Amino acid sequence: MHKMQSNSSDGARLPWWLILIGLATAYSPMFLNRVAISLGATWDWLYGPPSVLVWNWLVMVLLGVFIIFFERRSFKSIGLVKPSGKDIQWSIIFWGISVAVSGFVHEWIPLPPSPGLDIILALSIPVLMLIILTTSITEEVFYRGYAIERLKELTGSMPVAVAISLSLFLLPHILFFGPHWLLTQGLSVALLYVLYVWRRNLFSCIVMHLLGNLMILFPAFGLD
Repeated sequence: MHKMQSNSSDGARLPWWLILIGLATAYSPMFLNRVAISLGATWDWLYGPPSVLVWNWLVMVLLGVFIIFFERRSFKSIGLVKPSGKDIQWSIIFWGISVAVSGFVHEWIPLPPSPGLDIILALSIPVLMLIILTTSITEEVFYRGYAIERLKELTGSMPVAVAISLSLFLLPHILFFGPHWLLTQGLSVALLYVLYVWRRNLFSCIVMHLLGNLMILFPAFGLD
């Protein structure tokens, strides 16, 4: 049995205000579009999913600099450690379970149209592939590895850390895809959190997330 352990212990305990700055940085892609538009920006990429290709990678760089030079910690502190065979094995098992449940829901439960999904499927395949790769990596860093570890350090409670991180992850997805998104993807999200808390390995979560995101290529290619 893989033993759960903390990843946030490489260094002294961080002051609360520094943790809050880091969390604000990690969650900033949620509102950077609105800030840019309110400041008068008119770039075309601001008005759609391709904006994540800019904001998410920009914040990834900023967060990496913040972790190393301000927190004075390594990336191990957010679960970025070499995965074991078991880590990858469980990511594939959890992905398989989530795909099976999602397929059952699609087969037996009538779902309303999702304007958000239509927007995604209207993208060119190269852009869609970049978004798949980008969100699989960056969302795991922002919402799982960094958020869970720092929220746990801030609150002293893993359940509280997971609850906050989960809520902030679900909100933008539900707003974009619609509440019925939970029927098809809710279990997958829950298993991602279980996988991270259990294995404490972010790479395994990235693998599971990537496999899940790649499933959108079936309808994108008209294979659904």
